[in-house]
Amino acid sequence: MESLGNKWKRIPVAVRKPLVFIVGSTVVITGIAMLVLPGPGWAAIFLGFAILATEFTLAEKVRDWLVDELKKIIARAGRAWRKLIKK
Repeated sequence: MESLGNKWKRIPVAVRKPLVFIVGSTVVITGIAMLVLPGPGWAAIFLGFAILATEFTLAEKVRDWLVDELKKIIARAGRAWRKLIKK
């Protein structure tokens, strides 16, 4: 039985890349809108860049940068939390 990934890679690049671009960009734009509207904006932005990163190197770099920044924010919040608890 052929896996979904193998089937996806058999789709011609001329069809696959525009499809990924349209879906990924739509998810990113929707996520940006959800930053001011109700909804999980940042989660959608991360998901959109994850979709785009399957076919585009630049999107993979942006996704990696976003993940690194998120890790820094989480570490900073953890330090602030520990400092707050010690008081």
